Amino acid sequence: MMVEYIPLYEGFLTYGGMDVRSMEAMAQGLYESLDMEYISQGPEFINYLAKELDDYGVPVILPAGGLGCHLNAGAFVPELPHDQYPAAAVAAALYIASGIRGMERGTLSEQRNPDGTEPFAELELMRLAVPRRVYTLSQLKYVADRVKWLWDNRELIGGLEWVEEPSVLRFFSGRLKEKGYWQEQLAEKFRQDFGESL
Repeated sequence: MMVEYIPLYEGFLTYGGMDVRSMEAMAQGLYESLDMEYISQGPEFINYLAKELDDYGVPVILPAGGLGCHLNAGAFVPELPHDQYPAAAVAAALYIASGIRGMERGTLSEQRNPDGTEPFAELELMRLAVPRRVYTLSQLKYVADRVKWLWDNRELIGGLEWVEEPSVLRFFSGRLKEKGYWQEQLAEKFRQDFGESL
């Protein structure tokens, strides 16, 4: 099916073309990338988030990088086998508990071997990207708070399995479902702790 190859050669289906405003934004970004005070903000925010989580005991990759804070999902849910996609499960759980989107960087991001077997990633990571000019410190504090809550309730996180698995870039357009009913149990625990306030 041709749709599977579009992200490889043209970009993701919903990206569309580049308009004048986007080109102006890119030019502004190039100017800003020369301002050391400005570009230091991103790494400082990421370092703050990683340190906050590490101090709490959440397994993160240190030192923090310049793109985002990476949770060590393999250590977050060590009982989940690779074929249940721990990094994707942590990302799904974080979304349920916060509305925060993380990016799976583990076995799910790998392609199957030609014989259909699954090559397991050496690290199961979940990236919390922190792009410049997007987030405030108060938003990162919210992220830290919700990740800490999820860490305290990590025993509720279960595995995932494929519903629809494209042959190319499966982490972009594939669909997975929970194994069992752990997502409902996680959402219920969230409601018990926070009510309907969010």
